[in-house]
Amino acid sequence: MRILTRALAFAAVPLLLGAPGAAHACKVAEDYRAPTNLELAAEANLIVLGQVVGATEAVRAPDEARSSAIAVRPLATIKGLTPSDTLVLPGMMLAPPGAAAEPAAAAVDFAEPHPEARAGGCLRRSFTAGATVLFFLRREDGAWVPAGGPLSRWAEDVPGAEAAWVQLATLYAHAAQLAETERAALLEDQLEALQARIDAEPGDDPATLALATDIERTMAAPGFPALAERPPAAAAPAAESADLGQLGAGIDALAPDRK
Repeated sequence: MRILTRALAFAAVPLLLGAPGAAHACKVAEDYRAPTNLELAAEANLIVLGQVVGATEAVRAPDEARSSAIAVRPLATIKGLTPSDTLVLPGMMLAPPGAAAEPAAAAVDFAEPHPEARAGGCLRRSFTAGATVLFFLRREDGAWVPAGGPLSRWAEDVPGAEAAWVQLATLYAHAAQLAETERAALLEDQLEALQARIDAEPGDDPATLALATDIERTMAAPGFPALAERPPAAAAPAAESADLGQLGAGIDALAPDRK
């Protein structure tokens, strides 16, 4: 398989620029490896596109005091059962008034978490009211909490349901349910289709390059196509994600027919 040299060069840009908050950078164990986005999708009990509607309070665990939280209105569900009501995410907060909104379409490296994750807490915890965000969540002690752990892309702003990051999450949520050989074949098909698009286009589309780079990175992860052992999460509810549906149509359309 050819190395996507242009895509890899694109992906290196954020790393060369450095991360915000370097003076209080996130510190993890030397042998810690952030989950691939496939592993993140596999660990999540719920992947939901939602709009941040405001601040609230919630209890993180049964014996804890109430803490800051955000309320999220579900817009579309990628994995898990569609929430019937507003989601409350404890431990999160609204960004201060006047804070600049996250440029939802700016990311060109889907391995990079939100800049806030590079600060001391290692996770994004602040959100702009009204933002559309793709959340990867797991159930713990009766509450919805971030999936993936430190430096994961558990909550990223997107412009809408057709965003490349939403399409990639849909692909990975589906791939995570397949047998290992089928998972590898699906991702290889997607990578070849994206490579063909890169070769055919006169200019480099950042979203296409980012998709291809992340799938290539995922396939190069230790143990692939097996999913690496990570801390256990609560059992997922009966999945609605076996059918990629409209959200997966964009990526499905890229794949050639397999015999």
